[in-house]
Amino acid sequence: MMPPITLALEPYDRTWPLLDGRVALRDVSLVVAASGPRHERMLLEGAYDAAELSMSSYVLARSAGAPLVAIPVFPRRLFSPSCLYVRAGLADPAELRGARIGVYSLQFTMSVVARGDLEHHFGVPADAVTWVRTGREIVPHHSPLRVEECSGADLWGLLAGGRLDGVISPDVPAAFEEGRVRRLFPAYEDVERGLYRRTGVFPIMHTVAITQAALRRRSSLPGELHAAFSRAKALAWRALRQPHATGLVWGRAALEAQERVLGPDAFPYDLEEANRRSLAQLMRYQVEQGLLDRPMDVDGLFVALDSHPHDESAR
Repeated sequence: MMPPITLALEPYDRTWPLLDGRVALRDVSLVVAASGPRHERMLLEGAYDAAELSMSSYVLARSAGAPLVAIPVFPRRLFSPSCLYVRAGLADPAELRGARIGVYSLQFTMSVVARGDLEHHFGVPADAVTWVRTGREIVPHHSPLRVEECSGADLWGLLAGGRLDGVISPDVPAAFEEGRVRRLFPAYEDVERGLYRRTGVFPIMHTVAITQAALRRRSSLPGELHAAFSRAKALAWRALRQPHATGLVWGRAALEAQERVLGPDAFPYDLEEANRRSLAQLMRYQVEQGLLDRPMDVDGLFVALDSHPHDESAR
């Protein structure tokens, strides 16, 4: 009997059908693990057959020759302005010149994207900031940026206490809910819409990578997983279109407003122009920040799905 395929991912509306079994693979068991130290375990130990990974860390790992290959599935995307938190009293991006900004690591994708956006769109060069790092860099690199090590520290406590000027994080902290820290851009939706109009980029945060060992064991796995993620997303989108499916009272109105800007699918799983633009921007930022020597070929980062037909039996 074929051993199960192990898959680690984050629980989103667009991945829940994989977690709850509504979407499966034919003739092989799919064992899905949610959350946990997924990035480290996959990149350092190859602990899963496939896993949702930081797009930035995946690029760095591949540039170092890691035995992984991704499929064009991008289950997490975020704009950076909503992820920039600052201490009370700081209201202008210009005030971040010479500031101390906390990050979990330099390489995590939102950290890269937010630094690049601050530099290119809000007048705050990455080398004009001291980056206070509390976590580890999964993939070694030699960025020349000014870094202060603060391993294991509570970023939100440091920010609320005035020991940091800002924090970059994709998570909404309790300190924000309690009013102890604020967003740099309170009207972040308007800022993000403006950024999208200027760049045409809705930044990719995560992709899905497969180990070369799993690929040798089951050559059809890339196409099967791409089809499964696509099916799971379709089920989520179908539910989202019904106003009774979410606790957001005006969720349908928000969906329609989103579609007017980003189109009917804000999370395309392909390598068409919009995704190539996002990937090119990420790698440009990585090069500028000293994380990557040169941009990688986009096609070389992803397995060619044409040679691995989709498993139409995913259900």
